[in-house]
Amino acid sequence: MDGKQQFDSHTIRKLFQTDIAKAEELILELLNQEPENLKYKLLWVELLLKKKAIEKAEKVCKEILAQCPTERYALQLKGRILLAKGNKKAAQEACEIFQYLFRQSPSQILLYWLLQAHLKAKQPQKAWQLLQNVPFHIQDNFYIRRLQAVILTKLKKYQDALKVYELLLKENPKDARLKRQVLLMKKYIKGNAKWESEIQTIASMPSAQQDVNLLLTQAQMARQHGKLFEAITLYEKVLKIEPQNKEAMLNLGFTLVKCKEAELIDRGIAILKQFFLQDPYFHPVRSALFSAYQRQGRVDDLLSTLEEALRHHPEKVKIYGWIKRYEKLVETHATDS
Repeated sequence: MDGKQQFDSHTIRKLFQTDIAKAEELILELLNQEPENLKYKLLWVELLLKKKAIEKAEKVCKEILAQCPTERYALQLKGRILLAKGNKKAAQEACEIFQYLFRQSPSQILLYWLLQAHLKAKQPQKAWQLLQNVPFHIQDNFYIRRLQAVILTKLKKYQDALKVYELLLKENPKDARLKRQVLLMKKYIKGNAKWESEIQTIASMPSAQQDVNLLLTQAQMARQHGKLFEAITLYEKVLKIEPQNKEAMLNLGFTLVKCKEAELIDRGIAILKQFFLQDPYFHPVRSALFSAYQRQGRVDDLLSTLEEALRHHPEKVKIYGWIKRYEKLVETHATDS
């Protein structure tokens, strides 16, 4: 049974990346056969976290820790659940958990989560001090080094952060996120005006016309200067080159709903709706989408979208509250009219 269990765990974790619905089906089947199996319960919490079903993950994890209060992986999952809540108080509690686990048994994965916890608790100085006291072999990891650059940026040590990002980019030359971070550090170092002038010069070169990273940077600049139509054109250009580019699609939606033209706002709503249905708890999308629906006088459509989201994510209990709030708004408007 142990061999089968290990095989099942390995198979399911691979499915997390390729077919999460199938992974969920397998875990529930295994739990139905062995309801008290700790490894299956932990896999279930892991999957719920992956699906961002935070309340349900927290409930199952609490049940596990009530039975096994010192189970290390359950404690690690509890810390990750706290971080997923996205608030400072929860992040501070996560810091305590990861510090306890890391002191007992230092590892790269625990260092990664402890650094993340310090950052989300608004403690970049503590994160930096931690790195100074951790042996190099534990922090010699791509994801930890990238966090090191984030920490340096939070501490406004932009030159040092740039060096880290440039070294990572040299090792990973196709990583678009690293390219963007290198550009951003140069902006902080050179100042806005000089940096924007250099970007425009580079963008005018023929070789730059297909550079997605540069086009996204130009689009961001255009948005910051209120040049919405220019930003829209640039995001659409990116999507012609890379139709699956999520950053371009998401920011196109954000830009469209900022426009005054009703047809453009409706286009933006259609885009943001798809992102909302994937992750109803992602605040920037939710805020922009709800606001756009209300600006357009489409509260009924907003309610339909919320009901659709609830069908996709019945475990996300906050959606019930949002539905009640907007049902009340519709009733109030109906009474007033």
